[in-house]
Amino acid sequence: MTRTDAELLTAARDDPAAFRELYDRYVQRVHGFHLRRTRDHDAAHDLTAETFAQAWIARARFRDLAGGSADQRWQGNSRRLYWRRIHARARPSRRENI
Repeated sequence: MTRTDAELLTAARDDPAAFRELYDRYVQRVHGFHLRRTRDHDAAHDLTAETFAQAWIARARFRDLAGGSADQRWQGNSRRLYWRRIHARARPSRRENI
């Protein structure tokens, strides 16, 4: 029987295999999101890895606010990471201001 995203996210708190199942379920979608926005395979790969790394770190705080689907969670995390990277590149470094 296939477990729901909410069941997997809850199980992933203590079970890395459950998180891996979510990763396998969503990695192509998350990577595609980043690739469409960056048009850079390396950047998309890095952002995808960071999306899932942050989800792994925050897995204990999961609350099911999307009716059992993790899709909105990945989309939200992906958008935040993408915009952080864009803003970081646009900001001059402190060394440039000296």
